[in-house]
Amino acid sequence: MARFKRLTQDDLNNLTRNELLPRLEAEQEYWARRERRGLSAADQQARKEFTDIVFTVLNPDGLADLIAEEAAWLKGERPTSSSYWERKPGCDQR
Repeated sequence: MARFKRLTQDDLNNLTRNELLPRLEAEQEYWARRERRGLSAADQQARKEFTDIVFTVLNPDGLADLIAEEAAWLKGERPTSSSYWERKPGCDQR
């Protein structure tokens, strides 16, 4: 298996959600394997940072907006579909 690069807060400002998804999946698999073996205090802190990144990427409020925007687009009430997956999650928090 190829090594992955851990996600950072900077990645949230530089990558779109579409670009982040494969990296999220790879890091989630890493943490699932690590958790089965037990986590050190440093691992627990790093896992928490990853969880914070996941929450920022998913952004439940933004996801709810996405659903409303897509529904409006499908009904012809909006000229384009949502840009949720094309936005950089770090920019959503400003």
